[in-house]
Amino acid sequence: MEQRVRQILERALEGTPPGREECVYLLGFPEHAPEAAWTRAAADTVARGKTGNTGLLFGQVGLELYPCEADCKFCAFGKTHTGFSGKITLGEEEIRQKVHDFTKDGDLYCLWLMTMDKYDLGYYLRAVEIARETAPPQTLLYTNIGDTDYETFVKLKAAGADGAYHVVRLGEGTYTAIPPARRRETIEAARRAGLMLQDCLEPIGTEHTPEELVDHIFATIAGGFDTAGVMKRTPVPGTVFTDEITNARLAQIVAVNALAVMALDPYPWIPVHEADPVSLASGANSICAETGVNPRDTAADTARGRGLDVTACREMLWQAGFTHLAKGDGTRVALTRAYIERCKANA
Repeated sequence: MEQRVRQILERALEGTPPGREECVYLLGFPEHAPEAAWTRAAADTVARGKTGNTGLLFGQVGLELYPCEADCKFCAFGKTHTGFSGKITLGEEEIRQKVHDFTKDGDLYCLWLMTMDKYDLGYYLRAVEIARETAPPQTLLYTNIGDTDYETFVKLKAAGADGAYHVVRLGEGTYTAIPPARRRETIEAARRAGLMLQDCLEPIGTEHTPEELVDHIFATIAGGFDTAGVMKRTPVPGTVFTDEITNARLAQIVAVNALAVMALDPYPWIPVHEADPVSLASGANSICAETGVNPRDTAADTARGRGLDVTACREMLWQAGFTHLAKGDGTRVALTRAYIERCKANA
């Protein structure tokens, strides 16, 4: 292993995060190189130490689907390439049932409610209200919506939203019809409205350089987000992208991200998508169950396609060695085989 890598990782294990150029350097190694393996090991040690070896369960309900004006080239819903026609919208009882199924055991950290870039505010507000009525108070509710103004976020917060997932994505304005500045304006509007903020380095493709990835990581550090996720691009049939990075490369990026965000206090949670055991042993600690529509899936309900259910997510976190799950209110539950079986019996 190169001596410089050893020095960077030893400093990280002692509490000093790598700087921007050091992160670029670490991402310059092939994912199969010993330097990448040591980076993953150091990140796993750091992240588990920072969180008390705790994992998070996220959930997402895709509320509606129709050809989307944002026309993101990596998304199953883009209007110029989608295989879906017409409109799919979950009714109130469907929303209530899906929220109940995700949250009935009380250990889901947060639930995202996802819709299209352009959405009906009245419908979405009612969905938030239903979710808040149904989910236990310790489960946080996050919006996953198109660009939105401050006044609307105030209404969403009043309806029960705790936070917002909103990202300036890789290739924004090139692979999407959305100007990056508009995404940043939405993030600031949500912040002003008093909502917590989640960020993610996504969607990562084979063309993205270490410099591009590190630029986003350090924008996350500067932005004051509660999560610092990492997601690779999925080659959805019908989109222009047919290639993808390996799970080993994803885990290497997760690791560098986990080391860099040591600069933040408190240390952010690190989701990985899609969930992968290699990344969960490389600094990631949060994974997402999904139901309803999914921008990385051609199934109308991803629960019958790519999406994992909550039971599968618990199992994956336990298999990765996590000993606790954190709830949205900060309390924790021991993640044991017996606990998983009790939750299964409650299905």
